[in-house]
Parts: sequence; C-alpha cells; structure tokens
Amino acid sequence: MRVKGSESHRFICRSVAPQGTVLALFLFTLYNADFSYSSSSCHLQKFSDDSAAVGLITDGDDTEYRGLIQDFVDWSLRNNLRINANKTKELLVDLLRRNNLPPAPVNILGTDDDFVKS
Repeated sequence: MRVKGSESHRFICRSVAPQGTVLALFLFTLYNADFSYSSSSCHLQKFSDDSAAVGLITDGDDTEYRGLIQDFVDWSLRNNLRINANKTKELLVDLLRRNNLPPAPVNILGTDDDFVKS
C-alpha cells in the first residue's frame, strides 16, 4: 500500500474475493483510489467496479480526453490491473446536434473502442 509517498512491505495474496461481494468492491475501490483526474473539461468518474472518462471536446480538440485515457491505461498496467478493451465503449453526445462524423475511436492496448448509441 502507498500513502503520501510511504510504502508498506509487499505481500502476495494467493486468494481472491469472489466477484460481486461487498468485500471485492471495497478492495477494488481502495486499490484504485490513488488515480484521479479532474479538470474543467475532463474527469475520471470511478464506480465500485467500473470507471468512466468524461470529456468536453471543443472544436474537435480531444487531446486532453485521449491523454486522460492513456494515463489511466498506463497507471492500470503499472498496478497490475488489466483493462478489458473489448468491453470498453464510447458514447458521443453532440450537444449542438451537428451530426458530424464521430472522431477516431480511442485505442486501448491495440483495440479500438466501439461507439454505442446508448
């Protein structure tokens, strides 16, 4: 465990908490608590067992949004968490209803995200 620059001794746990239990959700929340991101146009919304990157893209500039996603992927790899890129989806909401072509999908670990309508 790392807290404000201090790190405890490593301990390898050979057992797991069954998926769907309260303990598993608590442990996952505790484990990923050190990654956070929030600015005026992007933030990472974390749930008990899921995360959502939310970005306001203005004039087609999605640099910060894509950077947030890449930072989260990099953090996950460093912390031995695997992202299932096949389950990752993108939802585009065009508040101006311009019906432009969607931007290129975000690529996570060599897999392009799928766009969904809902």
